[in-house]
Amino acid sequence: MPGKVYLVGCGPGAPDLLTVRAVNVMKDADVILYDRLLDERILNNAEKAEKINVGKKPGEADKQEWINDLLYSKAEEEKTVVRLKNGNPVIFARGGEELKYLQERGVDVEIVPGLSSATSLAPLVGLPLTKRDVSSSLSILTGVGKGGKNPSWENVCETAVVLMTVSNLPKVVEKLTESKMGPDTLGVLISSGSAHEERVLVSQLFRIADMSEFAGIEPPSILVAGDVVRELLNVRGRSVAAFRPVRRRERTEEIIRKGGGEPRVYGICEPNITSKDDLIDALAKNWNALVFMSPTSVETLEGFIDFSKIKAVAVGNTTAQTLKERGVKEVVVPEKKSAEGVQNLLKEKNWKVLAFRSALSDQDLKGAENIVSYKFETVDITETLDDYLEDIPDFTLLTSAGMLKVLLEKAGEEGKKSKFVESLNESFILSLGRKCSTFAESQGVKINYEFPEPNLESFFVGG
Repeated sequence: MPGKVYLVGCGPGAPDLLTVRAVNVMKDADVILYDRLLDERILNNAEKAEKINVGKKPGEADKQEWINDLLYSKAEEEKTVVRLKNGNPVIFARGGEELKYLQERGVDVEIVPGLSSATSLAPLVGLPLTKRDVSSSLSILTGVGKGGKNPSWENVCETAVVLMTVSNLPKVVEKLTESKMGPDTLGVLISSGSAHEERVLVSQLFRIADMSEFAGIEPPSILVAGDVVRELLNVRGRSVAAFRPVRRRERTEEIIRKGGGEPRVYGICEPNITSKDDLIDALAKNWNALVFMSPTSVETLEGFIDFSKIKAVAVGNTTAQTLKERGVKEVVVPEKKSAEGVQNLLKEKNWKVLAFRSALSDQDLKGAENIVSYKFETVDITETLDDYLEDIPDFTLLTSAGMLKVLLEKAGEEGKKSKFVESLNESFILSLGRKCSTFAESQGVKINYEFPEPNLESFFVGG
């Protein structure tokens, strides 16, 4: 009498997400045929079974015929066989083909469903897939069509979950935006979901492929897109930590409160003029405009500049507003609100400009004469580090590479750097811009969301 084959789903990754039935079936198995990318701790539930890795690498689709034959031959040996598959064995998997192949040959087959990554990973990171008044429909899609071709689906629902998406992400985004989703619709990539290596990355669809490449997102990953993703950025009632210059602390707290968050803003440094004589000499020259790269640079230079008599270039809207509050009548803001955007503007205008830089800046602004006009004097942050480590916030806002560098250096001096980085990665990390993100990632701090523009009020109040 032939044996029996169980097509078993082992869930999205974590061993404790196996169903009770899956565990019981594995305990009684004689043979386990399992996929690649499986957490091998799951196999501990089948101590007596022969274990065969039948996982297919990309481009090994033909291996399925061998797997079918192996399942059949083991069943013919009157063995209890478990075909262990990631997620659910019959959702974007070859379980349906294996079922048909075995049934046509008279083999008894039973499907043991598992939690599909399509429906389980989003809730595990705190994201509902549907929500009253936001999304009442759900599409579950694959990012790769038959034979590795582009997907052919269209007219997606209000929430879309796309499996097997990383290798074809630009085309997936194109298909989503051809449907009802706009380029500013939020998406979230969940990589290695439920595992220790899990990574969550939120971005607007128009830049999510770039963010994925920047962050090094790899399979297995899913993409969830739609207005429900905004829930991951909802700070209402949640704690938000930030590390700021002392003089920006109250303003940052005010902005976070306006967004409904509970601020925990730490003042970690004070800006001071580096050389008054050098600054006075530089300001005495004739300039078409003065360039300010942060509100701090504006505030620090009060008393040295008659703001009512200058033309200014501001890196972003917050810096521009800070200048206008001090009497600057003409402020130019680049279309792309970043150092790169300022450089493009200066190249276009061909102006002679003076750019005020922090001692923490690691690169000069091209197209400008640069002066290191201020430096940051660090205050005692021992209590800051201890407070953060003892009570990790829901969100952590990183506003500059310089601020993070100061923190990591001080944490290193106190022997707490590794613990501090681990704690940061337990929080949802918000980055003000790419330069900050780049430095953070180089230090092992995983960014969860990078602002498309360096503007706190736009995110907390207007977003």
